[in-house]
Amino acid sequence: MGVFKNLKIGLSYNKIQISELIGEAKMAKYQSGIYYCDTRDTTILFVTLDKTGKKKDLHYNDYFDGEYFEWDSQNSQSLKSPRIQKILTRETDVHLMIRIQDKIKGQTQPFTYCGELSYFEFDELTNNPIHITFQALNFDGNTKNTELKKIYNWKPAQIGGSSSFRKNYNKPVSEERKKDYKKPNKTERNGIVLSRVGQGYYREQLLKKWNYKCAVTGSSLTNILIASHIVPWKNATDEERLNANNGILLSPNYDALFDKGLITFNDDGSIVFSDIISSKELIALGIDKNASIKVNEEMKPFLKKHRNSLS
Repeated sequence: MGVFKNLKIGLSYNKIQISELIGEAKMAKYQSGIYYCDTRDTTILFVTLDKTGKKKDLHYNDYFDGEYFEWDSQNSQSLKSPRIQKILTRETDVHLMIRIQDKIKGQTQPFTYCGELSYFEFDELTNNPIHITFQALNFDGNTKNTELKKIYNWKPAQIGGSSSFRKNYNKPVSEERKKDYKKPNKTERNGIVLSRVGQGYYREQLLKKWNYKCAVTGSSLTNILIASHIVPWKNATDEERLNANNGILLSPNYDALFDKGLITFNDDGSIVFSDIISSKELIALGIDKNASIKVNEEMKPFLKKHRNSLS
């Protein structure tokens, strides 16, 4: 980390503060989103996630995907650019500074330090800009830092963007991150399972599977969405407990009814209701009688078991 130990992960700084803390005087007036240090072989990415109001060609695909950070280079850069080559060959250290918006009520916003990045892969189909995937070495899925949570959860879809660039490659979970995926304690095994706490591997897998949206309503408020097991934790095998096909990402009302066996879903995705819940209650809870979800083949055995438990 070197002089970057003077920056604390999860804290926010303006460029003047950063320049003083790491000894890079010219940074204070630097406007570009990429800064190349004078005193060390280090690259700093300054990223503003929300590109609303920017020119269309500046709507870069930058966001966290679990412990990985997706990033578009500047439009002028290609695979052959010397600076990009240094990133791909890991000849330069890369550090990440992020803010969601550049200004709020006219006030320039500081950047939150997210730690060091390690090059993972680049998309061969992209150029000017070139798209690069980094592993975020200091990613903390269990963080209690409010700003980091917002940054980790932010997605282009929140401003009508997309991530269609994505190459079809797997991003494995590192051993370091696996240590953060807590096993359920006695209380959790009695009903407050890990997915309900909103942390860990399983929730992250369901967020990806359902494109960070409620399977029923399409809500993208990820901080309220619940990773709901189809076959409950207590009845599932160890393998089933972490199988994303044994899960649905649901808004709180749908999750509560699904968890209690008051609603379920057919193999075609259509919703099924228990006889013990009235139409009046469904209306009061805002439940759509014609709701449906997308079901793949691997989900069907789990849904069959859930239908058998309908109250």
